[in-house]
Amino acid sequence: MGCCGLCCALCCCGAICDKANVKTEYARVPYAGLFFLSILLAVILRNNQTSFGFALFGDIELEACGSDCQSDQAVFRVCLAMTLFFAANFLAVVALPASAAVDFHSGYFGWKFLVFIPLLVGMFFIEQDRMDEFAMAARVFSILFLVIQAVALIDTAYRVHYWMIDKEQAGWDIANLSVSTALYVASIISIGFMFSWFTEGGPCHVQKFILSTVLLIPIFYTAFAITSVVEHGSLFVSATITAYGVYVTFGALSSDPSETCNSFIDSSRSADTWEIVLGIAFVAISITYIAYNMGESSSKIFGKQGDEEEDEKNAVAGASVPDSKDPESEGDNGGGGLVAKGTGLSDEELDKQKINAVIFHLLMTLASMYTCMLLTRWTSLDYSNRDGRYLSEESMWIQATSVWLIFALYSWTLVAPVMFPDRDFS
Repeated sequence: MGCCGLCCALCCCGAICDKANVKTEYARVPYAGLFFLSILLAVILRNNQTSFGFALFGDIELEACGSDCQSDQAVFRVCLAMTLFFAANFLAVVALPASAAVDFHSGYFGWKFLVFIPLLVGMFFIEQDRMDEFAMAARVFSILFLVIQAVALIDTAYRVHYWMIDKEQAGWDIANLSVSTALYVASIISIGFMFSWFTEGGPCHVQKFILSTVLLIPIFYTAFAITSVVEHGSLFVSATITAYGVYVTFGALSSDPSETCNSFIDSSRSADTWEIVLGIAFVAISITYIAYNMGESSSKIFGKQGDEEEDEKNAVAGASVPDSKDPESEGDNGGGGLVAKGTGLSDEELDKQKINAVIFHLLMTLASMYTCMLLTRWTSLDYSNRDGRYLSEESMWIQATSVWLIFALYSWTLVAPVMFPDRDFS
């Protein structure tokens, strides 16, 4: 039933969004729709794969690992289909010239979805060993998506902070301070509980080290953020990043297979539905936000390069000084560069749109891998123990490392404007 619903939805979307290209700024909507419909299918198969009345995996023998294995394998297959689909779009956009790449990215949705359906069905006839290899790769690449989520979170936190500050009202200033304080208090309390949950059963040196870094690093960047040296420093942003780091740290330590340190091993991890719901919410927000702010976040994190600033100056000059020549006869768009035939866009605009499309499809590829880990709770593929499959040192270290990268990235946003005053980070 889930497969039929997905097929009908994709066919309807394909009929609406076929070769007739949609506007570039809306071209990401069908891709996002495909992504979330596929997640829905993966969730349905994960929770109901034994109730369909027919074998989902062809002649592949999965009886040895039971329903738990089949649930994870169903998720692997849907996520691998999404990964291959978006990776193929990524490679196509990279290989094509700018004009053709933009045209490909913003059109042909009917054909793309018709290709995706047999690709998805074919995944259920691939051997289990190949799926396990994909799961191992997804576990490693998921760290990149966690960092991308952090970029979106940092940018969003800065935007919300300045939005409240720009109100220039005491009520909004109080709200800013109150939320910041609440996030810090919640983070400190959560770290205290995690010391109790993950370090009291034994020496647990690794767990203490991870929690200590999550406690101490925010103290340093918060203290730096509120000094006069960092003019753009913000208590609100620091508190938001700290709270997100604590959330990811909990997921990391919950994956710890040490029975002496992880007090959650005795409780069934399969009941923690809230983790999946919260994780999917973060994925949805990240994809939606980054998709519609594709180029702005990177400029704020790493600063605009000299050529980008020069392009902005030229664009302003071209808009303010009318060109006496006929743009069409000269092949120019009035200060924005040469216009590509049949597009009405300059070469510079086409190049920027191609880059945005490349980043978008790379993001969706990584998101597909991260969703695979999210829906299977970073499974270790060890099905001898029902709950033990959710525990592995690799998963713990990958998530812990992502926390440190997130803290380092935010610290960079504080230090970079001071170190490189000539760059524009606004």
